[in-house]
Amino acid sequence: MEKPLRDPDVVVEVPAQIYLLPAIGHFSKALFTKHPRLAGCNGDWLYSLELLIYEACSNVIKHAYKGEKSGCLKIKIWFEKQRVVIRIIDFGKGFDPENIPIPDINNPREGGMGIFLINKLADKFSYFFSREEKGNVLHVEVVI
Repeated sequence: MEKPLRDPDVVVEVPAQIYLLPAIGHFSKALFTKHPRLAGCNGDWLYSLELLIYEACSNVIKHAYKGEKSGCLKIKIWFEKQRVVIRIIDFGKGFDPENIPIPDINNPREGGMGIFLINKLADKFSYFFSREEKGNVLHVEVVI
């Protein structure tokens, strides 16, 4: 995976705790609706960025750390001319996105939709271990 050419515009590090998901969601909403680079963007599109971060962080908390109290996650965001780049970094158990079953959207159930949604919302999606970050990186890019 190519390394970004500059430092991220936003870096947030939080404990990977389920009770912090609403705060992560509120932060994301405020950031995307108020950031000058995204002024004039469609509200549904902005919501998809918020949902993408929420789902990724939820997956980290529920699966990478399985609710353990010692984990943390980082959110890094770059606002570029034609795209928004988001990385969710964790230090827990990794996974292989190819082994995640595609959910039956005609018979939805609770859970199991996170990676599917992230993949649908992002224009680019990858997941890898980063030596530089010393952790797992979910990397997504969304074209503006």
